[in-house]
Amino acid sequence: MVKKKVKVEIEKKKEKSHSKPLNIKNPQRTVLMRWIIITLFFSFIGIRSFLNFKINSMDGMVIMVSLVIVPTSLFFIRTTLKNVKVIDGAIERGIMLVHWKYTNSEWLEYLNYEKGFRLGEGSLIAMFLGAFTAIIFIPFAIIVGEWAMIWIMFGLFGLYGFMGFVLPRIIYFIRKRSTGEVILLEKGIILAKQFYTWDFPLSKFNSARFIKKPYEHLEVVYEFIDRTGPRSYVVNIPIPKNNKENIDQIIKKFK
Repeated sequence: MVKKKVKVEIEKKKEKSHSKPLNIKNPQRTVLMRWIIITLFFSFIGIRSFLNFKINSMDGMVIMVSLVIVPTSLFFIRTTLKNVKVIDGAIERGIMLVHWKYTNSEWLEYLNYEKGFRLGEGSLIAMFLGAFTAIIFIPFAIIVGEWAMIWIMFGLFGLYGFMGFVLPRIIYFIRKRSTGEVILLEKGIILAKQFYTWDFPLSKFNSARFIKKPYEHLEVVYEFIDRTGPRSYVVNIPIPKNNKENIDQIIKKFK
């Protein structure tokens, strides 16, 4: 009986320690505002082009683009609103698995490894997409005789190169200025003001494992479907050196 009472008291203390509101801004509120602005902008120009429609003008293209972007934006607004509520609950009521803060040296060490990881991953994807695009575009341009397709292909090469080689470096420099902390939820992760979640249609949690080298971190993998088909994404979460949490128990709580 005494042991059970002690255990209950310990559990209560743990619950209380996670019930304090955190002094963190909800990053999904910024995302929500961006989607609202995009929706309003394309709604405005779409309606304007419809009311002032002229043949042989850009009005038809603007209307078609608006008909694609506005419903898509409304879908993401609804989804982001759900994320806002989930994160507000985590921040205001402490509903989370763990909240870690990192020292400057720990955060910089993580960013250096993460940049190398993303550059390696991004370069492989960029080369694969470049080869796939060339296989499709070059024969099509030769058969049809539409050489403008070659310029479009080079434009796509530039986009792939930016996403694979330039964007990881930009993210690295942006994150160097951010606060090193993370919040782990059962169905999501807030890391460096970025929210990763698998609580999303056609998405699911795949796996989580503890990795010791080259630095101690959690590797969380989740799956989703985009325009290119099924994909998976890896989130690397550094574990602070003063961590006292049970890593195995954290992994078991991911859903």
